[in-house]
Amino acid sequence: MSFGSGLRGYTDKLVQTQVHDERNSFLKSVSKEDVLRLVSSRRQGRNCDYFRDPKRGSYNVCYFVRFDDGERWVLRIPITPCLASGARRKLEREVATMQLVAAKTTIPLPRIIAYEFGDDSDPLTSFVILEYIVGEPILAHQLSSLPPDQRTRLYTSLADVYIQLRRLTFPAIGCLTRQGDDFAVRQNPTTIDLNRQELEGLRPSAIQARYGTNGILGSANEYAAMLLQLAGNAFENSRSIISSQEQGEDALYHQHLFRRFVLEEWLDRDADTGPFVLIHGDFQPFNCLVNEKMEIVSVLDWEWSHVVPCQYFLPPLWLTNLDTTVLAWAFAYDQYLESFDELLAIVRSREQARYGNELLSMEWAKAKENGGFLVANALENCTDMDWFANQYVGWKWYEGKEDVEERISTFIREDPARRRIVHERILAYQRYQALLEREHRDKVAPR
Repeated sequence: MSFGSGLRGYTDKLVQTQVHDERNSFLKSVSKEDVLRLVSSRRQGRNCDYFRDPKRGSYNVCYFVRFDDGERWVLRIPITPCLASGARRKLEREVATMQLVAAKTTIPLPRIIAYEFGDDSDPLTSFVILEYIVGEPILAHQLSSLPPDQRTRLYTSLADVYIQLRRLTFPAIGCLTRQGDDFAVRQNPTTIDLNRQELEGLRPSAIQARYGTNGILGSANEYAAMLLQLAGNAFENSRSIISSQEQGEDALYHQHLFRRFVLEEWLDRDADTGPFVLIHGDFQPFNCLVNEKMEIVSVLDWEWSHVVPCQYFLPPLWLTNLDTTVLAWAFAYDQYLESFDELLAIVRSREQARYGNELLSMEWAKAKENGGFLVANALENCTDMDWFANQYVGWKWYEGKEDVEERISTFIREDPARRRIVHERILAYQRYQALLEREHRDKVAPR
């Protein structure tokens, strides 16, 4: 396997260290007194203080403030060093999406009280203030042991979120912004994975710019082609993942296998012009607050939301608390589908009651087949591609792995450029390791 695991974080430790150092400096520059003054100024100077410690996430830091009359707010500041496109663009799409969802659905989310789109030079020039919601995040490890009544309530809440999001459709693929009363796709698609690639210097934005209009697309087929090219670019330019010829050839072959599977079996070419639908982009258990009955009371963290082709509108893949790299095994995916089918039945019932049709439930019943959910997930999270190709496609197409070495060898011989690409990545990895060792020596050397 080439990537070690289906990583949400960095593959390049040097970049990770640099970003985290800049992040820590950024956070130190935020004065708690200035935070209180800012929040107070948004309520006619009313007295306020902290009622819990700040919380740092991957891309935001949150300050929890209570006024003297008991009202509680959350000041949410983007951590600029962790955002390749900057705080302003992040907030523009986040605020626009939250405003649209609040206006068009009954999905529970925090009310926006105030926001500013600044220039990133001062941490307190870009922020959003939200109402504080009482609730606890879903604990994924508890999902398998939920009593039936709590699981039903959770699945009903999930169904109500998804059936409403599915009906927010747009004519283009990308991220929403707002101009006046108009919500439209005006930014190119931005995901957690693409943010990581940009920070690691892989320049996915340069590839995105070649598609559609400045990366905003009107074709599902082009979107799939772009994501596959982005994955190839990540492989061909990363310095931190390929340490040996064998590993590199294995990874390059399975990327090729994944591409074939997408184009030959998964991609619905008849859906090229839509529908294009809004997804949350980071719908993980920790972004869902629930009450004691396991009903969702708020969906948090909308900054990675974007509009995608319908094939990428996925159910939660965490219902069985198995990582997507594990779900790539057919037996684990089948186990997941048992829980998913329980959710699907509730989705169907809620759709019938609310809309008189089964739009999403019919789409999901088809999309779940042949590992379909995992394909869409891997396209937007390229470190999963190798796992799916190796564990799912390899077994499906070749009924086992006995001849995998022969297939890889044949694939490499077919095009001399493939061996050269792998060799270049090994040399890059060796230079990368030398830099890591030098950094380690510098840190431990006496001063």
